[in-house]
Amino acid sequence: MTNPVHYITVTALDGEVIGYAWAEAGADDVDWIMRRASSVSAYEASTEWYNRIREARERGLTPLGVLHLLSHEPGVGPVTEAADAAAVEELARVVTPADDQRLLAQLDRDDAEAWRELAEAFDALTDEDRDVEWGGGQKSPSGAIHVPFPKYSKGVFRAVDALRGVGAVTPEHRWMDNPVPTLPAEGGLRPADAVRAATAVVRGEKFCDGTIDEALKSGLLDAVADSLRAWYTDPRAAKPTESAHPAKSAQPAEPPADAPHHSGRNRRLPHADLPEAPDPSLPMCRFCGGSPAADVAFRAHRGLVVLMGFRKTDGPMCMTCGLAVYRALTTHTLAWGWWSPLSLFVFAPLTLVRNVLAVRRVKALPAPGPGTLGPRYDPGVPVRRRPRAYIALIPVLWVLFMIVTGLSGGV
Repeated sequence: MTNPVHYITVTALDGEVIGYAWAEAGADDVDWIMRRASSVSAYEASTEWYNRIREARERGLTPLGVLHLLSHEPGVGPVTEAADAAAVEELARVVTPADDQRLLAQLDRDDAEAWRELAEAFDALTDEDRDVEWGGGQKSPSGAIHVPFPKYSKGVFRAVDALRGVGAVTPEHRWMDNPVPTLPAEGGLRPADAVRAATAVVRGEKFCDGTIDEALKSGLLDAVADSLRAWYTDPRAAKPTESAHPAKSAQPAEPPADAPHHSGRNRRLPHADLPEAPDPSLPMCRFCGGSPAADVAFRAHRGLVVLMGFRKTDGPMCMTCGLAVYRALTTHTLAWGWWSPLSLFVFAPLTLVRNVLAVRRVKALPAPGPGTLGPRYDPGVPVRRRPRAYIALIPVLWVLFMIVTGLSGGV
């Protein structure tokens, strides 16, 4: 039995899918999974999105509330349902043609000398080069055993350096998050897979002795060089085909019917006929998640003889929550915004006027639909029915008294 999950798809400005935020029904938290074939920039953005999810959770939102909140961000798809978490994980393993092109862009076609060196280095490899000897493994007088290590020849080191020289070893392939490509039964590698294999083998040697030796014995390293040399001779060989593309095996046999689809240029999710993201011109309320909402700002001011304080609450607000914020901040200003000279004549009046202008936009909205983030604010009674608001009469009456006294003294 599977547990249905809800998820959102997060994309970069260029349309590259960064990852997926998802939560099971009734779960206590939101999980984040980055797309494994994504670029370095998308990987860095993935960390930022993980932090944004944590910040949203700290606000006390439910997991589904977090997904609905983030779904209104630029580049984020609608909240979508999948059969289970495994379906979302399969989406994170999808490899797109754009991923292949990004890796091929790392190859330096303009450096003819580097490509000549690649060809000569691999052509010069002998059977002795491929038959790697191992050192270490013996036991010292103290009882310690020396860790075995491969003794690569100068020819092997030359071939490895040649792969680096043409750009086949690149940080754009996050090899530690992906399995090392294996040599197909027919013995050939697609050019993008050759870059993946070169990166994983060469960089993997630093973490696991013998990775290059294993690639030599299996024929993988020679297949890498052959594929890259063929691509350099005829770049059209790099065009992916549906039958050979690794995404074919990485995708579920039956992808979720409601998986997200992003239309338009640079949108590269492989699913079609699915709902578009919400219209960003119709934001939802930042407090309750209801729509429609208006992007407004309400302010409060406090003047205390020589000290002054300012407060601002802004963002999309529905009619109900916006009215609640307006009444609360306006009442606060009427009660405490007068007790310094500048506050009395400048900041408090200016704050009240700006709030009145802002609340007009909120009052013009129709009643909001159901909230998706949490409970809706209670506007309470109007400002004129709040006793604290009438504290403002004290400075007003005082000013009038001073004016009348001054006029009477001058008569």
